[in-house]
Amino acid sequence: MPRRLISTDLDGTIVFNGSIPLRDREAMARWRAAGNLLVINTGRSVSALEHVVVPMGLEFDNAILYTGAAVVDENIRVRRSTALPPGVVEDILDFVEGAPGVTVFTTGLDEDLLIYDTIGSGSELLTLFRPATRRDLDGREVIGVPMRFTDSEMASRTETYLRRCWAGQAVGFRNQDFIDVVPASASKGEGLRQLVASLSESPAQDPASDLGDDSSASGVAEPPVEPIETWSIGDSWNDISMHQAADHSYALPWSPPEVVEQCDGTVSSLADLIDSLMGRPTA
Repeated sequence: MPRRLISTDLDGTIVFNGSIPLRDREAMARWRAAGNLLVINTGRSVSALEHVVVPMGLEFDNAILYTGAAVVDENIRVRRSTALPPGVVEDILDFVEGAPGVTVFTTGLDEDLLIYDTIGSGSELLTLFRPATRRDLDGREVIGVPMRFTDSEMASRTETYLRRCWAGQAVGFRNQDFIDVVPASASKGEGLRQLVASLSESPAQDPASDLGDDSSASGVAEPPVEPIETWSIGDSWNDISMHQAADHSYALPWSPPEVVEQCDGTVSSLADLIDSLMGRPTA
């Protein structure tokens, strides 16, 4: 029987106003207690993930962060990451310089910064991002550049500019009023595919036990690796690749039509999805 894995977005899916509803937290705990896998799949950074899951006491098996550019384990230890090419951040800042209604952040493995702001960010964002200048970027590895827009036309112009000037090196994903810029090889879907592939690999043989006899010669067969069946749940455009990578996909009632049409259906909450999969009545 396949192992079962849920890949869930955070903000707008299970995180609302900085908190996770109790019913969702209890459902996720039941899901893992039954031997299933829970994967967080988000545009958040390491520190932004810690900011929400640690106070909530949320336990998970892996988290795909920075819209697929990094993966951490259950202890939030980085297992792999990919940084943006040099010059991307500076070029983005040059492009938006002087434009109203734009905030530019940078995210890394060590710290997240607020570099440019003509919106006027509130105190909640400033608990996640340290106000900084371009000089603070010197020698710093940047994995993602989240940008917030109040002007949809400026957001579209920025997306077009990224495609024209950084194709094959960086890509922008829409997430409500944000565009998350990450390395071109990254997406929530690719992160999920790579994670599932790694979880499906046979355990590496201990070199100390290798005396030159293969398993067939010794008469001891390696246990078969169980396949993994995946479900995704997410509310926004940057979740589309995750939905496409999953075996079963679900949007939320407030998801844009373009997201809903990529999914098998909609559910009212992650708790409802888990309850339906575990044979419990939904709310």
